[in-house]
Amino acid sequence: MTENQPSPEWEKLAAKLEASRQEGPLSPEEEAYFDIRDTAGGWQEIASLDTAAAWQEVAAKIEHTHRKRYAVNWFRVAAAAVVTGLIAGGAVFLLKPPRHQPSTRTVAQAAGSHQVQLITGSGATVVLDTATQFREADGTRVAAGKNSVSYLPAQTTDAPVFHTLVVPRGHTYKAVLADGTRVWLNAGSRLRFPVAFSGNAREVELQGEACFETTPLASKPFLVKVGDVKVTVLGTEFNINAYTNNTFITLVSGKVKVDAGALAKELSPGQQAVYGQGNMTVAHVNAEQFTAWKEGLLIFDNESLGNIMTRLGREYDYTIRFDNAAMQQQRLGANLEKSPSVMEVLILLEQRANVHFMIDQPKRTITVKQHQ
Repeated sequence: MTENQPSPEWEKLAAKLEASRQEGPLSPEEEAYFDIRDTAGGWQEIASLDTAAAWQEVAAKIEHTHRKRYAVNWFRVAAAAVVTGLIAGGAVFLLKPPRHQPSTRTVAQAAGSHQVQLITGSGATVVLDTATQFREADGTRVAAGKNSVSYLPAQTTDAPVFHTLVVPRGHTYKAVLADGTRVWLNAGSRLRFPVAFSGNAREVELQGEACFETTPLASKPFLVKVGDVKVTVLGTEFNINAYTNNTFITLVSGKVKVDAGALAKELSPGQQAVYGQGNMTVAHVNAEQFTAWKEGLLIFDNESLGNIMTRLGREYDYTIRFDNAAMQQQRLGANLEKSPSVMEVLILLEQRANVHFMIDQPKRTITVKQHQ
């Protein structure tokens, strides 16, 4: 089949889009087809379409909508996700929805250009896009896949072997360390850690953001180094965000000690320490707001649009541009599911803010404009 030759599956989809909505029970696929048509309001143009890739994207979106239903009015938005999948397959079309939706230009994004990577003790790089298992030099067994990696250490006196987990923009990833500690890494983050813990402490190094659920072990405290900051843990759940010049340590449960040179603070559950420019402050916060990302949630509490878009740009791998810098100061709140497509999130944000988003898919940019 040539690149632009319609497949039987694609012809079936096109026929569904042109047909009238059927009465009576519909299969999930049929519901998805009709909601594509209802959301788009009709096709204006389809050109240079890689139909095989487009169909794979549609199938993936349909499978996702089977598994997950959102609390907000997501049925219309789920259809938009399928439309976005077609855009990602190479389709060029304009939407005519009842409400003004984010504008999307043509698309030719190569999938798989940024994958989660594991740098092993030998310096080799393993791309974590499929299931893989191997042994390290000290005998530790490593089992990794697209979503997580875990370690089974061997009894050994060999020198420590270190791994570095690299999670690029647009991805999240989970690691289960040798002691059973679970670590969720957010987009644009790195974690360096030994494949097996030895000595009197369990020490790891973080860049970016991670949520930790550490295994209690009083005789061997868990230490996280983030630049000039060291967080000492005896068994707890906490989040560290160090994307900017400020480092945010948010405690969910247990107890941690935060050291930064001559400054030291002990945190209780629901407290957050912020360190930057040689100063440290502690405040009470809603810890869920700062850890919900690992559950696939986007929680914004009276947050500036500039900060919100910076976060979305990192988590979906887009560059953000504002037509008017003053718009970044607009504040809003939202509690959303993190959908696979950024367009779904932007549709909902447009309903809450006086803005309009334009997505340039080939350049991976989102432009924020004043709503007209």
